[in-house]
Amino acid sequence: MSSTSRTTPAVPTPRGYLDFKAIKTEDSGRVVYIGAMPVFDLIDRNFITPVASEGLTTEILKKVKQNDPVQRRTNAAHVQGILDYIVEEAEIGNPWTFSSIVLYSTEELEFEGVSIGHHSAGEARATHAFSVGEGLHRSLAWAVALGVARVRGVKRPQMSAKAKRRIEHAAIPVLVVEEPNLGRQKSDFHKLNRQKPLTSTVLALTDDSLLSDLTKTLIGDVPLFSGRIDLNNASVGPKSDKLLAFAQLRFVVASYLLGRATRSKEGIRNGVAEIVSTRGKREVRVELKKVFTEVASKLDALERLQKGKVPADEAGALVRQIRSETLLASNAAWRALFVAIHEAQEEGVPPKTAIARVSRDPAIWSRKGKFFRGSLIDRKTKKLLSNRESIDAASDKLLDRMLGK
Repeated sequence: MSSTSRTTPAVPTPRGYLDFKAIKTEDSGRVVYIGAMPVFDLIDRNFITPVASEGLTTEILKKVKQNDPVQRRTNAAHVQGILDYIVEEAEIGNPWTFSSIVLYSTEELEFEGVSIGHHSAGEARATHAFSVGEGLHRSLAWAVALGVARVRGVKRPQMSAKAKRRIEHAAIPVLVVEEPNLGRQKSDFHKLNRQKPLTSTVLALTDDSLLSDLTKTLIGDVPLFSGRIDLNNASVGPKSDKLLAFAQLRFVVASYLLGRATRSKEGIRNGVAEIVSTRGKREVRVELKKVFTEVASKLDALERLQKGKVPADEAGALVRQIRSETLLASNAAWRALFVAIHEAQEEGVPPKTAIARVSRDPAIWSRKGKFFRGSLIDRKTKKLLSNRESIDAASDKLLDRMLGK
């Protein structure tokens, strides 16, 4: 629901009651329960009610009566990522890793337990709906995975019967806060959720794919990349002292291994897996180190960084100069170069020869040069281009040079 002017769906009444094991504690005048809940019961019985709309909910469901359950804004792409993670882990039998979702209850929970110092351990019972303070994305993802909700823009993956059973029997860690006034919830999570979402770079850095693993080892194997790969952002700005972001370098590695066969995540994953399975991970790592080192050593603007000839306090300024004068800090140029090296190798030209043929003329890589005019550089505006067609056109020109044409 993207507009507050639309009708807000009624909040269903929970069916029955929900029991969960928990530790009861009190902090700053608030009673808090720390425990785990069965996901299916939590959602299917309407103890939380993710709103299925355009992948968005209004910031707070304003049209429901005061102190009815409320929830914050979310987005379909984030939900899809969590949903895919849940199903993938279920299929291969791995455990899930989630931080707790935070739920608010305007009613006191029933509790029977044993005192352990300042806390009590036992079983809590809820009979009223919760308000979602933190974890709406996860709640929506679980709801779609369980098949009890639909969110526009989010596609439920196919799953085996075994994975479905695992998902239906899953539990999720929870913090339940007894809070009579949900106005405090609004201020709590408005302040807590102003941080940036995870970028594609961070997500790629933390996944366990072969491609990410090869990229991490490459950073350690090639001196040029030491301290020059941005691990926190999806791209690098003009004032950055980094050459490339991790996600960009990862795509460059894929471009070398697969050429132009990088149209989909699944294609990349399967292609890299096949190469590693056939040749062995160690051999692939050695090859990547050799080829990327050759590029770093033969292209003049990068050579000084590769060989450690630049004092640490001057390296950042040199990278910014490279970015302003050449294409050697351009993600598109790196991708075009390594696609061309891949294709030259298929034509029988070894990487060392191919790299030598495009490194003899420094004007090739100049931002003011004519070599990439019409491909990576717009003929009229002189702006850099980075779309697939531009990269393919640049790869074609580099390949001709590498083949000696």
